[in-house]
Amino acid sequence: MIHTIIKIEKEFDDFNRKLNGDPLKVPYEGGSPTSVKQRVDLITSALWITTSAPTTTYIQSYDAAANQFGNLLSTLKSIDVEVKGLESKLEKYGAPYTPGRFPEWKKDIN
Repeated sequence: MIHTIIKIEKEFDDFNRKLNGDPLKVPYEGGSPTSVKQRVDLITSALWITTSAPTTTYIQSYDAAANQFGNLLSTLKSIDVEVKGLESKLEKYGAPYTPGRFPEWKKDIN
């Protein structure tokens, strides 16, 4: 079970890096691929203070972010399935409560 937990944790880390960027890569290597959040932040910060139409650069940046997000959403859904499977195993073996996991309650008549 510990291998499953470590695998899910690595998948979450990879998902987070793709969504928010890699903060360690920038200072050591000088650059990293633009994340979805960085693209959206660029668009919103620039367009928040103007009434003009978005530029071609912003439209292209939005398209790139939308494409990246579609892939990330499917990844997140598959991680969710894995987490739910892990939670059911934890419940099966009587593991103590963990945050976000709803316990299965059964009335004991003994």
